[in-house]
Amino acid sequence: MTEIQLRNRGQIAEIVLDGPESRNALDADNLRDIAAAVAKVAEAIPSVRVLLIRGEGKVFSSGRDISNIDVDTDDAHAFLAEVFAPVFQAIRALPIPVIAQVQGAALGLGFGIAAAADIIYAALDAKFGSPFAAIGAMLDSGGHHVFLDRVGYHRTMDLIVTGDFMTGAEAAAAGIVSRAVPAAELSEFVESKLEKIVTGPAEAFALEKGFVQKIADERPSMTELLAEEAALQESARQTPDYAEGFRAFQERRSPNFE
Repeated sequence: MTEIQLRNRGQIAEIVLDGPESRNALDADNLRDIAAAVAKVAEAIPSVRVLLIRGEGKVFSSGRDISNIDVDTDDAHAFLAEVFAPVFQAIRALPIPVIAQVQGAALGLGFGIAAAADIIYAALDAKFGSPFAAIGAMLDSGGHHVFLDRVGYHRTMDLIVTGDFMTGAEAAAAGIVSRAVPAAELSEFVESKLEKIVTGPAEAFALEKGFVQKIADERPSMTELLAEEAALQESARQTPDYAEGFRAFQERRSPNFE
């Protein structure tokens, strides 16, 4: 059984999938708990400036907990559309950077939770792919969008049909994750990035997150993109962070973003 823990470390919030004996498998209650934790993080902004999502034990998450599912009465549509999708959207909607720290496997729902983050740092030997052929199920949790976008039709079908996994190193090379490092160094590496993010320009990060998501979802033309970049840059110019950043550069010192 997996428990969802919400922990706060000053300006860093952590959502921890805590069920190493079940390989952090997730059921509907777990997803609702993640949604509740995300809502609490949203309420804590701007005191909280970054969210880390990670799993305890050897894996990030093996996916949906199907150990006690009655296949004859299970409503897969409701589970994904009414329980999982709102969690995915809530994570994406947070106006702060969200980092997923992935060791071991991130499969099914587990991959979906990681994919909802803005940045995925993975162990070199992490595992990504589609194990669903073994149980006659479809790839889900947003996996089709991510794999098709990053590795194309043929590699996506290969992963689906064979059930083979990509390593963290392969996933980083393909752009499915942000970066991959040796498993023993993953926690320290992520902590160094968290420390850097919490001292960064929070308002600019919020603008960037919304804009990058919009580009990814809507694929605007270059003309449309240039026009919106100009408008958003003017919005950024009016923030205290922008003024501080410029003054720090002109004075040859490190900025102190509030």
